[in-house]
Amino acid sequence: MALFVTKNGQTFGPHAPEEVAMFVATGDFLPEDFCWQEGWAEWRPISSVLPERPAPAEPLALASAPPLTSPPPPQTSGQIPADITIIGTLKLPDERTVTCRVEGEIHSPATVIIPRENHVKARIQAESVLIFGTVEGDIHVTGRAVLKSSSTLHGDIHAARVLVEEGATFNGKSHVAGKRSTPVPTDKPAPNSARKKSTSPAPSNAGATSPSRRD
Repeated sequence: MALFVTKNGQTFGPHAPEEVAMFVATGDFLPEDFCWQEGWAEWRPISSVLPERPAPAEPLALASAPPLTSPPPPQTSGQIPADITIIGTLKLPDERTVTCRVEGEIHSPATVIIPRENHVKARIQAESVLIFGTVEGDIHVTGRAVLKSSSTLHGDIHAARVLVEEGATFNGKSHVAGKRSTPVPTDKPAPNSARKKSTSPAPSNAGATSPSRRD
């Protein structure tokens, strides 16, 4: 199984359980941090998934490993039951897994996760989105949009980065935001055709006499 770990509002993974256990041993993750894998309805503490903490070993290279700070709040707090349907706008305060049905819009300043068993008909506006289930609506994110192999999306994607796994169904257009190039000023002179031609005064004939004709 592959685990995703959330810490300080960021999601890391997927990692194998052995890798997560090693990161816990080196202090990159805490046993109180929450993890999730495909098929789970909610996030669970790492300690409940990996109860036995391995002995400290050589630290692994983890470029994105977060610094040690207090654990984030549980991701299950305020979760809406799956049998509830929201018609309108669902505003999420932080990273959440949307288990309820939504018909309208979903807004979040963090990551929105749509699990495999859910089907929402909503426009999603967030920092990033991770889709395992079905979404009918456009995606607008400032970061990354990920369509897992089990996902279905009927709508357009507007994102900085887009990842569509093999097996995913995507009916729409992808709009990847890029940086526009700024024209660089040049010191080249204007072309000759644009220069103003200088004119010299015509020679004056004042004082000149014409030769007389002799017979």
